Amino acid sequence: MFHSLPNYNLSLLLLILFSQVSRASLDVVQAQVPLRTSFAGTACKQTIFKHSFANSYGVPCVGIYFPPENCTFTTTIFNISVTSKGRQYDRLALLFFGDTEIWRTSTAMPTEEGIYWSYQKEMTVFDALLRTEQKVIFDLSSFYSDLYTGAFNVTLEALYYKDNYVSGLSPPDRIYPISALASAQNISSVMSLPDDNGTVSITFPRNVKTATVSILASGNSAEEFWYTNVPSEYVDTFPGNPGWLYGYSPFREVQLLIDGKLTGVSWPFPLLFTGGVDPGLWRPIVGIDAYDLPTFDIDVTPWLSLLCDGRSHDFGLKVVGFDNSAEDKIETVGENWWVTGAVYIWLDDHGNQTLGGNITTNISPPTFSYHPILTSTTTNGTKTNTSFYFSLTAHRTLAISSTIRTSTGSKQVSWKQNLSFSNIQNMTDLAYNQSLSMLSTGSYSDSFSGTESTYSYPINLYSAYVIAPTTATLSSVFTLIDRSLITKGIDILSSLTGLTLGSESLATRQFGESMYYWNETIVEGTAADTGVTEQWFSYSGHPGLGEDGVRDFSRHLKEVDDAIVTDDERWETMVVPNTKPLPYVEGEPVV
Repeated sequence: MFHSLPNYNLSLLLLILFSQVSRASLDVVQAQVPLRTSFAGTACKQTIFKHSFANSYGVPCVGIYFPPENCTFTTTIFNISVTSKGRQYDRLALLFFGDTEIWRTSTAMPTEEGIYWSYQKEMTVFDALLRTEQKVIFDLSSFYSDLYTGAFNVTLEALYYKDNYVSGLSPPDRIYPISALASAQNISSVMSLPDDNGTVSITFPRNVKTATVSILASGNSAEEFWYTNVPSEYVDTFPGNPGWLYGYSPFREVQLLIDGKLTGVSWPFPLLFTGGVDPGLWRPIVGIDAYDLPTFDIDVTPWLSLLCDGRSHDFGLKVVGFDNSAEDKIETVGENWWVTGAVYIWLDDHGNQTLGGNITTNISPPTFSYHPILTSTTTNGTKTNTSFYFSLTAHRTLAISSTIRTSTGSKQVSWKQNLSFSNIQNMTDLAYNQSLSMLSTGSYSDSFSGTESTYSYPINLYSAYVIAPTTATLSSVFTLIDRSLITKGIDILSSLTGLTLGSESLATRQFGESMYYWNETIVEGTAADTGVTEQWFSYSGHPGLGEDGVRDFSRHLKEVDDAIVTDDERWETMVVPNTKPLPYVEGEPVV
């Protein structure tokens, strides 16, 4: 049963869906925390662009953003709405203001009957950009043909509000991109690692009191399912199924470097897009964060005594994986990681140069434990590999501290991280049967909140493929998945901006089971497809936004065979059940 929420203006949430959307079109949703209890009372609004993406590789939508005229506002929300009809893969999309990426999203996979979706993103942290004219580049690269007939019709609108914040609003004073700086060519400034350089030079003002860096990083192509990859020496374990396994291990670390020195790391969340592993799992409920790919924030305030010296400094991003043959066990990864960053700074009002003492670092390489087991049989002198099992664990700690002096005096500032990772995989039947159990956990503490924040990303995944030799018969995949995202603590950017006050907690779990068939193309599926996906979502926080802010929210969703059967939303938290191991995932290898 659906419980409507008081003051939740759903008509405004969907206000810019195209009028031609048919009642038969499927609403494909991502659970999210509502950005406010009511979307009424806008100070003003404007459409930033409306564009159809068909054959759009290398041809982004390019336009100009103008700040709204005669409009007093504090809060900005972007609303994206999309329709599509036909056959098409899921696609990644990147929104840039100039050279700064401000939103990375992805698409749902359309149907012949048509789909639509809408999603809202809080943009107030980009206030310094929103108040000046900007080149808009929205890159949604897609392919259109007689077979792939689904174009993506996208509308992006900005909603502006004049809000009063409990403790005032203090968005960053300046924002610097860490990107390819290619907007002058009317293309996106995303960097593709490891091939691109990944480094830019930035000169700070001399009176910075706080600085953070946000990193956006997602694997694509051979790195899309990086968490299912195997150590490189086992890529050719099953010669009867060449090209099925990808290498460089399932461990990934995204590094931030300042002048070549490690400053912080992200062990990324394992994203699953709407075509991921089994398209039958993700319609009409998409995977966690599919419409708003997560950033990871790193406090670089301890480096201000160096960064405020009036000289340019190199900010670099790098992605590495596990390599058992390397001296320190970390090495490059496959193609391609799409990565950008943004540096946010808050200035000292009095204009004094920020000074400080020595920067102390306590950083060591990750420690790994790695155990592979390869099972084979020999018949008539011919050896055949029958199964491959391995476990890989990793741990890393990082601490950076210094003393800085601003107009308010001297203070100790620090950034600390503690990260752990484990990945267990077992594969049989030429790796067409593959199971995985992975857990990434971590904690961090920053210079200003005095709070330790934690996160946990468990994922258990089992897939069994049957690949037909021709399109005359059906191929299939049976999939089980159970995964969660659990966070508690301070969202650095939101807290510094004043959007949130104090600690927040979020817990969401998705469990799915699907049997999916296809012949000519995996994007279409057949009438024989069956599947169930269920999601629990619960949030609690301390909004800076007064009475329109959301303190508690929960949503319980369930779909059966592409139809929503449960959608229960409430202004209260709920108990989210724990992710559980799946059959043949954890423990001893199946022999």
